[in-house]
Amino acid sequence: MCIGYSVSQAPSLWRIYDAEGVLFTLEEAPLESPFIDPLDTTLLAAGVFRVLLAGRSFLQSGARTAITVRLSQSTVSLLRGRLKLGLSGRNLKMTETAAKHMYNPGRYVPLQLQEKAIRYGRRMPDPQRKAGYFRYEHGMYRLIEDKVNKTYTYKKYTLEVIVREKDWTISHLLLNAHL
Repeated sequence: MCIGYSVSQAPSLWRIYDAEGVLFTLEEAPLESPFIDPLDTTLLAAGVFRVLLAGRSFLQSGARTAITVRLSQSTVSLLRGRLKLGLSGRNLKMTETAAKHMYNPGRYVPLQLQEKAIRYGRRMPDPQRKAGYFRYEHGMYRLIEDKVNKTYTYKKYTLEVIVREKDWTISHLLLNAHL
């Protein structure tokens, strides 16, 4: 499950976003450890002792280059805290019409965001007054690329989801842009 993602801002500096795509924090690579650390010598001595006792072990170099971003435990904990599990384990379903709209890149909204709109959005009656259907509205942002200036900007949208609460079937979804 994705609780957030990182984007490289500079060498050893990353922008951390939560699952909704909102900038959460900046994370910096930790300082490099010394070539010989006193703790390493203790662990090395324990490893040599184990090799002598067991007669088998693999020695690996302690100097590895980290390719992935290693987030601090506090950042991971805070990201997990912002992520909410959706709808008490109920699975979302879609009507055929709503599923077809998801193939249009301009109307695509990840299921996780649809689930959050239903769980945390503003609930109101269905505009067509169908029994058992409700409309949910929830604000969201999308990152829009300006290909001329080669920049990215956030644009605010309101996600509208119409759902049948009996079986959590989405019959309609729409993104309305704010001016």
